[in-house]
Amino acid sequence: MKGKKITIGTRGSELALRQAESVRQALYAEEPGLDVQVKIIRTAGDERTDLPLCEVNKATGTADKGVFIAAIEEALLRGDIDCAVHSCKDMPGKQDERAEIAAVLPREMINDVLIVKCGADMETPTIGTGSVRRAKLAEAFWGGKAKVVSLRGNVTTRLRKLAERDEMDAIILARAGLNRLGLFKGTATETVSGHVLSAVDLDKESFMPALCQGALAVEIRRGDAGMRELMRRINHEPSEWCIRAERAFLDALQADCSTPVGGFAQISGNEMELHVIYFCPDGLALKRSNRGPLHSPEELGRATAEALRAEMG
Repeated sequence: MKGKKITIGTRGSELALRQAESVRQALYAEEPGLDVQVKIIRTAGDERTDLPLCEVNKATGTADKGVFIAAIEEALLRGDIDCAVHSCKDMPGKQDERAEIAAVLPREMINDVLIVKCGADMETPTIGTGSVRRAKLAEAFWGGKAKVVSLRGNVTTRLRKLAERDEMDAIILARAGLNRLGLFKGTATETVSGHVLSAVDLDKESFMPALCQGALAVEIRRGDAGMRELMRRINHEPSEWCIRAERAFLDALQADCSTPVGGFAQISGNEMELHVIYFCPDGLALKRSNRGPLHSPEELGRATAEALRAEMG
């Protein structure tokens, strides 16, 4: 495949470009002669930073595809790009039938991280986040003593806002994004805009991450056999199995970014475990844990969603 040109579609944030670069490097490791280019595509989530993510869905009509996915997926289906690299947690559970996930790269750490401003009062903190899941978990974690304020922007923007705005004591970010950007890696503190910020890793069992957090998905056009064959060579099967279970759960639950749900799958021998949490409208937190055969991840995801629905009544 020497000289073959492949165009990767991605968002333009520093993190998204790092993620696309990791796919490019994985492809080069398999086929050194490839010509892999990256094309930046602006999404509804990038354009409408004035609104919470759940409201961007309503304002732009992207609820069925995801605010950070739709424009890139449309470019893929038009043939403007050959594949798309997504943060898997941004992808809705139900995918366009004309596209498929051809590869999942080795998954990064899945937990969330609390970034705290030096000297902040963490007994009754004000926490910035744009995630309904993180907001609900923060309320539960601090027993209702935490105040949550809306926060949007890429990772570096959110860190800067925390440092510069007096009203926030802390924010919550994904460890995967921080690692990919080389932030708080090997050190517990960073200095941003003259303020010292500290990172505290949150336990994934007590503060459950977003489903599919830490995973990168490579999406291609369904039926593109040549691209699929190439992408399967960079696929990490254990990560893919976990993602398949988590995405099946999201699809069965018909969850989107406005649904306060979290969880993760993990492999245990020849079995897989799926742990999830869902916050009911009355604030009640429902937790479920299911176990199933390793090679039937979709069944495990759907069964867990059905059990959760039954508990919801």
